[in-house]
Amino acid sequence: MSKPVYIGIDIATANVRAVAIDAQGKSYGSSSEKLAPVAAGSDKRLTQNPVSWIVAVSKVLKDLTAQCQAAQLNPRALCISATSGTFVITDLKGNPIADAVMYNDGRSASILGKAEKIIIEANQSGPYLLANTPDFVIAHLSSKPLIQVASDSSHSLKIGLDFETLSWNQQVVSEAKSLNLTLPRLVLPGTKIATISSEISAQLGLDQIPIYAGMTDGCTAQISAGGPSGSVTSLGTTMVIKAVSKTNIKGDSFYSHLLPKNRFLAGGACNIGGISYKQFAKDIDNWNQRAADFGVANIVTYPLPAVGERFPFLSADMKNLITKSPKNETELYRGILEAIAFTERYSYELLAKAGADISNSIFTVGGGGKSQILSQIRATVLNKPVIILSQSGTHIGAAMLAASADQLSGNEDLATQVAKIKISHGETFMPADNEKNGLEHNYQQFLALTAEYK
Repeated sequence: MSKPVYIGIDIATANVRAVAIDAQGKSYGSSSEKLAPVAAGSDKRLTQNPVSWIVAVSKVLKDLTAQCQAAQLNPRALCISATSGTFVITDLKGNPIADAVMYNDGRSASILGKAEKIIIEANQSGPYLLANTPDFVIAHLSSKPLIQVASDSSHSLKIGLDFETLSWNQQVVSEAKSLNLTLPRLVLPGTKIATISSEISAQLGLDQIPIYAGMTDGCTAQISAGGPSGSVTSLGTTMVIKAVSKTNIKGDSFYSHLLPKNRFLAGGACNIGGISYKQFAKDIDNWNQRAADFGVANIVTYPLPAVGERFPFLSADMKNLITKSPKNETELYRGILEAIAFTERYSYELLAKAGADISNSIFTVGGGGKSQILSQIRATVLNKPVIILSQSGTHIGAAMLAASADQLSGNEDLATQVAKIKISHGETFMPADNEKNGLEHNYQQFLALTAEYK
């Protein structure tokens, strides 16, 4: 008898990744495929051909299906995660009137503001549809008209919605109407949206399995690492902080996604992270050893690579900050690592003050978690164990949602089902007593250095 597995797909900026896991969380197969490159324009536009989403998703699903068949695995459901804020405008038939708009497109601060720019430029009569990335792909996989495909509340959050009524804010409704733009029907994560059509099933060799509403990549990354209760730091090019709250908390620089029925995943994304020490990346192991030998830095910095910060400080004018010139490059690198830890601590303190429940350990995903010296500094600054995940990722979190949604019955809670899936932990770093006082002193200096941006 074939073993049931659940497929998670993450549509990122550069590629699509897919994975199959069982109900206990064990991974059995994976695939990835590149997307069309992002095109930049002089008017700050950042766009991508949305057809490449469909081509890449079809490729990874075909690959994954072949792997499952060879291993006698039976895919039972799938879920799609994507980047929050990326969308496409189409005509009523679901045909794009322009390339998709990326999350960091600079033509407007709001999604509908960007949509307006597209509609004016297209110079067509309308009406139009707005589709988040998963909506557009699900329409293809299900062979349903795009207008009939619902959108999950997580991917739609930045457009503007009310969790209490699961409806669009009145201002958003008015703006969309003025643009002759139809917004998708809203559903909660875990809701069945569609089923793989017979046509696509035959093309991919995949059964006509259900497709469940997912969550954004930041949320699925958190779920893959901390389940429905853990506090998670994603350390990649930038740093993303997520914690869990029983209420919908928000502030100037952070907001919450609902994990039904009563968990809110709160947090935000910083502009600092791996990009802050990019100049040291080619010889990173050597610099890590030097930083470990150097000890606590005598400088404090906020290592912004460009002007402007999103979280935990919201400022379009914030710049790279430093208390004084470092004595050498080793001290600069060490100071950057400490700054990442200080920012992480301040972020969790900010979320806790707003009402989030910070877990006893901090779970870490992303390439930055491979740095032992950074993990050790973070554990000491946070005064908490820092746990590195042996298996995690946005596609894994999406697969966990697919498995949880497919096993829901009656009035069960999606978050409760997610908690049943085992998460594999890797190395754990504990606070180091020998650097505790020095790092605490530097953290207080960090608070003073950044005070004007709070």
